[in-house]
Amino acid sequence: MVGPLPPQIGGVEFFVEALLHSPLRRRFPIRHLDISKPRSRQHSQFASPSGYARSFHRNLKLTLYSFAYSICHFMRYLFIIPRRNIAIVHLHTSSYMSFWEKCLYLHVAKLFGVKVVLHVHGSSFDQFIVASKPWIRRIILRNLRRCDCVVALSATWYHFFTTYLPSDQVAQVENGIDLSIYKTVKTTPAPYPLVAFLGEICRRKGVYDLLPALHKVFLELPEARCLFIGPGEIEQARQQAGELGISAKIEFAGRLYGEEKAARLAGAWCLVLPSYAEVLPLVLLEGYAAGLPVVSTTVGGIPDVVTEGVNGFLIRPGDGEALAASILRLLKNPLLRQNMAVSNRRAAWEQFDIDICAQKVGDIYARLLA
Repeated sequence: MVGPLPPQIGGVEFFVEALLHSPLRRRFPIRHLDISKPRSRQHSQFASPSGYARSFHRNLKLTLYSFAYSICHFMRYLFIIPRRNIAIVHLHTSSYMSFWEKCLYLHVAKLFGVKVVLHVHGSSFDQFIVASKPWIRRIILRNLRRCDCVVALSATWYHFFTTYLPSDQVAQVENGIDLSIYKTVKTTPAPYPLVAFLGEICRRKGVYDLLPALHKVFLELPEARCLFIGPGEIEQARQQAGELGISAKIEFAGRLYGEEKAARLAGAWCLVLPSYAEVLPLVLLEGYAAGLPVVSTTVGGIPDVVTEGVNGFLIRPGDGEALAASILRLLKNPLLRQNMAVSNRRAAWEQFDIDICAQKVGDIYARLLA
């Protein structure tokens, strides 16, 4: 299995870590190659609607630093593949440079007759294909077709990939999270209306739409507050909050992990993620596990897991008025929040437990081995 691990912050990192601690590793002997690139991110990349994958936003020094890490990881991979009894290579990829790197891993695996599973996490993978020049698109699709299985994270992404690949080459496996820390956490809401945001503080996650929307919320509910959990452009967001006059009502908690993160989430009244691009964000699943109704956007696989009015509300990306109205609707309606909380916690345990995800991934392995 080739993929990054924490302490880097990102959905892929936490998903790979959870998968490696799941029953999958008891069902199959797995060797993991950690391809993390510490300190290889810079603030300007947070402004990109495509996130970190757009490596051409990096300066030369950072690009060389990342490239050196890539070479080291790939050399380790070259040492492993011919010398080990490897039957399957499971690649976790995003779009753009992450994908092109994984193509090298793909071709080496094929050179040694190894099956390849490509697990696609890139929130802009559709744009990566559609917006590319025709000759680049042909190369992308040629590489995808060399994979024995391409994993899509939701029904929407499954349909996207099956427009280019045979349906038997694509598998739908929703993300999963480790629910153990949420089994004992107390779901006691704060004594005041508390909105939570979990993720990168950046444009792609809709932070600069959320802050003006919160200004409207605070005008109507002066006692309300907002908690931001995650790294990123914290100073820029804090500056905008100051310009809006809402700094006193906002807490930037930075990176939180494990039980501390779960406990802070459980104190919120709702979770907000007004993203511009997503696949199937783990933060929504964490919100479900914490018993939170959600407000998010109609992008990527989010509509596959958020049913309007049942476990949250969906808006168009960038629609600040609808964002504020949806937040206010949840904060003002305790019965609605309670019903959504029950629905979401049930969904977390019935659909998004990492053990369920591990079973599906294991079935893919078994099929390829057969």
